Amino acid sequence: MEWRRKMPRRSPKTSPVEVMAFAAMKEGPAYGYELAARFRKMTGGHIKISYGTIYPLLRRMERSGLMRSRKDESSGRVYYELTKRGTEAQERLSGRMKESQKDMEARLLGFLSMHAAIFGRKALKDLLKRVD
Repeated sequence: MEWRRKMPRRSPKTSPVEVMAFAAMKEGPAYGYELAARFRKMTGGHIKISYGTIYPLLRRMERSGLMRSRKDESSGRVYYELTKRGTEAQERLSGRMKESQKDMEARLLGFLSMHAAIFGRKALKDLLKRVD
C-alpha cells in the first residue's frame, strides 16, 4: 500500500498585472480605462496594458472576492473597488514587496549591469535619464 503525503496548499502566485492592479487601486475605485491610465502613469508610459488584459483581470478578481463592481447609470461606466478581502490582500502584498525589496533591487542591478556590458556605460546612463 502506497501512502501519499498531502501537499500543503500554496496560495496562488500574484501575477505582475495583479500587483499593478493592487498598486493602482490605492488611488481608489476606477473603471477599466482609468485603471489603464494609472498603469501607464505608474510605469512612466513604458508598460501599456490592453483592455483585453484589464477587463478579464478585473472580472477574475471580482469572482475571487477581491473586488466588487457597480455600474454608474449616468455614464454607463463600471467602477471597480477593492472589497475588505481585497484590501487585506493588498496590504499583505505590500508587506511582501517591502520584505523582498533588497532582492528585487539586486535583480534590477543585475539587469542594469548586463545592459551596460552589452550596450556600454553611456547607453546605461542614457537609459537611466529616461526614468524620470
